[in-house]
Order: sequence, then structure tokens, then C-alpha cells
Amino acid sequence: MYPSDRDPAYGVFVDAQVQALAAEGLDVAVEFIDGRTSSAAYLSGIARLRRRARAGPPSFDLVHAHYGLTGFVAVFQPLPLVVTFHGDDLLGTPTSAGGITFKSRIARWLSAFAARRAQGIICVSEQLREALPSLKDRRRARVIPGGIDTARFAPGDRLSARRRLGLSPAAKLVLFPSTPGERRKRLDLAEAAVSAVNAGGVGGGGVELRVVSGVRYEQMPDYYRAADCLLLTSDWEGSPTVVKEALCCDLPVVAVDAGDAWRWLRLAPGCQPVARDVAAIAAGLRAVLQGSGRVDGAAVRAAVDWRRIARDVIAVYRDVLA
Repeated sequence: MYPSDRDPAYGVFVDAQVQALAAEGLDVAVEFIDGRTSSAAYLSGIARLRRRARAGPPSFDLVHAHYGLTGFVAVFQPLPLVVTFHGDDLLGTPTSAGGITFKSRIARWLSAFAARRAQGIICVSEQLREALPSLKDRRRARVIPGGIDTARFAPGDRLSARRRLGLSPAAKLVLFPSTPGERRKRLDLAEAAVSAVNAGGVGGGGVELRVVSGVRYEQMPDYYRAADCLLLTSDWEGSPTVVKEALCCDLPVVAVDAGDAWRWLRLAPGCQPVARDVAAIAAGLRAVLQGSGRVDGAAVRAAVDWRRIARDVIAVYRDVLA
């Protein structure tokens, strides 16, 4: 995953880590294997990455692969390898019947193969570390969440943000960042919960679910500042970036138990961890929307600042190279 003009939000957290590592003085070159164009991109990527690893410039010390399939591709090049696992690469993609898809079963096997052969393993949440099939790999894996640019994602004035975005100053806005076609985000749950809130009535008028997708990274802080809360209803996540970004902007969050979302909610009293059903989500929304309107995200900002996270990643590099 990596941002492009076609999809500027795709994998923006990987790009953010690249920038943070560069800010710490590392020379970083990116090789984007775009698996959305074709699964064959992974096969052709094996030879391409081997050539790149050998060619430099002028020489590389290690390869850091994000996601298990890219980790599998990177196993076949000659340099020390670090793999970061982000979610479905270890958890699989759920089906409506309660299992996981055949394609994701293959991806999980390839991810496990990459983990066994990598010199360093990073998981973005404890849940993902526990999903590693090998006990030896679980013991040597480090849990390092994705970092946030806390200078960019910081508290700001709500009305000013709404003016910049052309939003009503009086509306109750529930923010729902999503990617079109991603069923696991459970937009259906979010819509049903907001409908339930509106049916029951909330002081100050109706509640609007604002679905945001394809927004450039630079614009997202204004959406968090403009909203009244963030809603996360996903079937699964690794370490949801939107939750950390929202809390860094002091925006209250209503979230089901997905990835490490509740870990961050516990650092910002006033948020609502809820069960994955319409009634519980609606109750959480009512509690937040009738509250003070903001939380204190200082503890989250301290924990996920991308400079701190970059230094944790660099510590893994040093261990691998030693």
C-alpha cells in the first residue's frame, strides 16, 4: 500500500513512516508493488526487488517490507529483512459465513512464510502478534503501531475547519472515514446506528453521517476538527490510523473492538468503546454527542508521535543488523 494520484489515502501511514525515518537521518528508497493492478505484480516484484537490492544506490543495509505479501516477495533478495504486518495479512479477510476467503488463506500462509524467514518482525497491534502461527516468531516480534504526524494532526477550531470545508456550523457530524467497496468497514452498521440516534432524537437537531473517502492526507485534520465524533464499526482492523488521528485532534471516538482501537480510547476519557451491534453503537453516539464535544488526546499524541515510532523502528533495524 502506498499513496498515488489515483488514491491519495491508500497506505498513507506507510508513506508517513518513510517520511519519519528520513527525518531521523535514514536514506530511504521506496519500491511500490501495486498488487491492486494484478496479483502478478507480486511475482514480477521478486525479480525487481532482487535487482534493486543489489544495485543500490550506492548500497542498502536492509529491506523493510510492509504487509505479508510484500514480505514474501522480499524474502528472495539477499539483504536482511524486516516485515511489518498490518491486518488481514495475518487475520485473513472475513466472509459473510463467518470464515475467511480462500485468497486470504493463501495470503496468510505466505505471510507466515515471510515471518519465519525475516530477521525482524513488527506487528502494529498485540492482536496481530498473537496471530503469528509460530511461537518463536511471536516471541521475537515487536509491537509498534503506525505513527502519526502530531504537528499536523492536532487540535484546532471547529468552526474554522467547517468554514474551510463548506460544512454547516450547526450540524451534528459523525465522521466515518472509509474506502469504497470495503465491506469490512461496516458502513451498514454505521448508517443503522445513526438512523437509530435520529429516531430517538438528540438535542440540537439531527445527526449527519459524513462518509469520507479519497481525501488527501493534508485535508484530513480539518475533517477531524470539524466533526463531533469519529465512528469505527469495522469487522476487523490492524491498528486503525483514523482512531489515532482523531484522538490526536481531540475528537471523541465511538468504536467497536477492532485491532487496537480500544487501547487508544482508554487514553482519552470521554470516548465510547461499544459492542458491535446497532443499539450499543447508537447508545455510544448519544453519550458522545451529548457530552462536552472534545476529549484530551495528549496521552495519545505522546504515544504515537511519528518521531517516537520511527526511533522504535530504527531500534529494530539496529537489532537486525547486529
